Amino acid sequence: MLKHEDHVVVLDKKITELSDALAHLGKGTSLQELLKIIRFPGWTTPAEFAFSVLAVDAMRAQVKVLETMSEQLLAAGKMVGRKG
Repeated sequence: MLKHEDHVVVLDKKITELSDALAHLGKGTSLQELLKIIRFPGWTTPAEFAFSVLAVDAMRAQVKVLETMSEQLLAAGKMVGRKG
């Protein structure tokens, strides 16, 4: 069984990795490049358009879930050790 100090080390590493990944993702460089590509004539068929919209909408929904989970995790963390 892990001790409290071990828990802190494990969580610190995981939270730092997640924070770094989100910061890198937040730069949006891949999507900025995609914005350039979609302007090329003939880039997409109606089917490719439908798949692209589906993928973008799903990614936006996942970002919203991440935002909500981050806010809730922080709020829960702030409650630790508080009375009431």
